[in-house]
Amino acid sequence: MMALIGKEMRMTLRSLVFYLFIIASVFFYFTSYATEETWGELGSPVVSTPQNVGTIEHPYYGWKQPADTRDLAEQMRKEMGWNLDAGTSQKIRLGFPFKVKLNEKEKQALSAAISQLDEVLKNPDKYTMDEVYTIAESVNNQLGGKSIYQQGLGEFGSAIESVDEAIKAQEAELARYNLKVDAGELLPGAARYFSDYLSLPAGIFPVFLSAFLLLRDRSSRMNELIYSRRISPWVYVGSKFIAQGVMLSMIYLILAVIGGWQTVDTLGLTGQTGQAIAVFLGYTAWWLLPTLWISVAFGMFGSMLFRRGIVPIALQIVWWFMSVLPLLGSYGLNRLFIRFNSPNDYELYWKWTDEIALNRSFYLILTVLLAAGAAWLWERNRSRLDSAKILSRKTAKGSVAASAAEALR
Repeated sequence: MMALIGKEMRMTLRSLVFYLFIIASVFFYFTSYATEETWGELGSPVVSTPQNVGTIEHPYYGWKQPADTRDLAEQMRKEMGWNLDAGTSQKIRLGFPFKVKLNEKEKQALSAAISQLDEVLKNPDKYTMDEVYTIAESVNNQLGGKSIYQQGLGEFGSAIESVDEAIKAQEAELARYNLKVDAGELLPGAARYFSDYLSLPAGIFPVFLSAFLLLRDRSSRMNELIYSRRISPWVYVGSKFIAQGVMLSMIYLILAVIGGWQTVDTLGLTGQTGQAIAVFLGYTAWWLLPTLWISVAFGMFGSMLFRRGIVPIALQIVWWFMSVLPLLGSYGLNRLFIRFNSPNDYELYWKWTDEIALNRSFYLILTVLLAAGAAWLWERNRSRLDSAKILSRKTAKGSVAASAAEALR
């Protein structure tokens, strides 16, 4: 089997799609992760003189997240009030935001939540921000889930309209950064950000290779020769599956090493290169590789099931689009890859670790099942070909015998 795996790896190196996959992955790395914007998000916030980017009548110094319970409750109440007055709310469906009309029960849920927030605003010091988020989560559940009130999907920030307010926002941002560093979440946050962006090509390009992997022999008219030999389907299909997965995985593991090194170098984290590489490799193996391997297995299984490579490719594209949005907070078993488009929000990450672990574990198991299914379908096709050959021989012998009998008459 090792010889077959080596042969398939060499075959992969001859594939144009493989090099397109490398180009796409490197492109996503340098245009999405390794950018000045990313380094700015990962680096320490700078406290400087605020600049008005609005007008004199309507000053604007940026955007801030709620600093305390009062801020959060006020912004949340405004959002709920707007929704209640408009009679609509925004929900995420199939990964995309939609405005939906509220029914009477949902309006009552918003009214009750507004009353609760009014109580919070009377004495905000008695409540924590988590308790306020609990009110929003209750509304989210009554709206059917995946609404802007689900933590991570909706933001309750506000515009900064004065210099003093801007300075306070900068100081609060610096305090949050220091808390993140003290919690040891700087490098893990960067690794999650890296994995978020690189999951996009991992969820689509591998299927273009794997969907034609088992059909390649048929197109080159080698299938009859292979089918005629009593090679084990598990060895034949397994060698192709492993070779393809290993070759594609190597690209991401190399990028993970580069990402860890470049992050430490850019942020000036002296002496943390080894730690960064280990963290990046860990998130790559746990978040990215299950997506990559399931894409390989799905392409192979789909091509054997439908006997056409284009069908699993089309299905994978639909699956990919359904998984792109939202950028945070949706990790059901239908999600092909993990989206966590933030180097911060580590509290939210720890809240969702169980869902993420279940998703990744499910796809690891599904990968094995689909690869086994592809081997079973391949063997079934071989058995059908063998049966067709036997029937053809019997028919030919019958024709010869009939001709001989006719000649004797």
